[in-house]
Amino acid sequence: MEQVREKAYAKVNLGLDVTGRREDGYHLVSMVMQTIGIHDDIVVYKTKDPNISLDIDYGGVHLATPLSAGDDNLCARAARVINERLGIGHGYFIHLTKSIPVAAGMAGGSSDAAAVLRAINRLEDAGLTTEELQELAVKIGADVPYCVVGGTMQAEGIGEKLSPLKSFADVPLLVAKPPEGVSTAEVYHALDEQETICHPDMKAICEAVSNGDVDGLAKHMGNVLMDVTLPKYPVVGKIRDLMLENGALGAMMTGSGPTVFGIYRTAQECQKAAEVVRAGGLCETVMATKTIADITK
Repeated sequence: MEQVREKAYAKVNLGLDVTGRREDGYHLVSMVMQTIGIHDDIVVYKTKDPNISLDIDYGGVHLATPLSAGDDNLCARAARVINERLGIGHGYFIHLTKSIPVAAGMAGGSSDAAAVLRAINRLEDAGLTTEELQELAVKIGADVPYCVVGGTMQAEGIGEKLSPLKSFADVPLLVAKPPEGVSTAEVYHALDEQETICHPDMKAICEAVSNGDVDGLAKHMGNVLMDVTLPKYPVVGKIRDLMLENGALGAMMTGSGPTVFGIYRTAQECQKAAEVVRAGGLCETVMATKTIADITK
């Protein structure tokens, strides 16, 4: 086998709370992570050259600044990490086709890195277990261990402590990203400066998800980072309100933004809302999709 293809799926946060901060500056979080149907495509080729090279096809993804295709790219970092673990002398050529919006709070880079780990594990017939891949993933980024398996999970610590929840698959979901770029560091700094913080009820969110209760999730879903993002990026609130006015049971920002998603009762309602949001002119990317199950099954 000389090449392997993998899909790298995006995620949204059905709930996100910040519970503290470590001495090293990392924030402690409690999140419910959910894989959705939007994905990048990755092909990994063996090469005789010992180096790792990367080519990126942006497709229809809008970018203010192109992604780095150098050694600091998460895909290249993932290839190096697993290469060192397996003790392999040859290199790889990675072709990445982007569909997940960039810098959107949807773990696009982390998911790409996880897909590279899975691809090389298959390409080399290495037989590393999911747990072993996740141990490697921790070295790359906090979201990468989750992205190795995807599905529906509660994440704690800095995002690396994962607890599976009952699958919340096949829920229609609308994703909309405005052109504005949001700095994750600035969002967390603003949260640190906030005197009063409204924390989401993560227990209620987990219970709703575990019970497959879409209405319960819509009632309790929340993102602690949204309150500090809205004053600087009011477009986030405008998109959320537009979704709620057009059939969304609930809508909020995912991650540190600026992407907003809404959950819907039917795919037809979701598609209809997508047309309205697209026509509103606030977003560079609008996609109707759905939640999906564990990507390894």
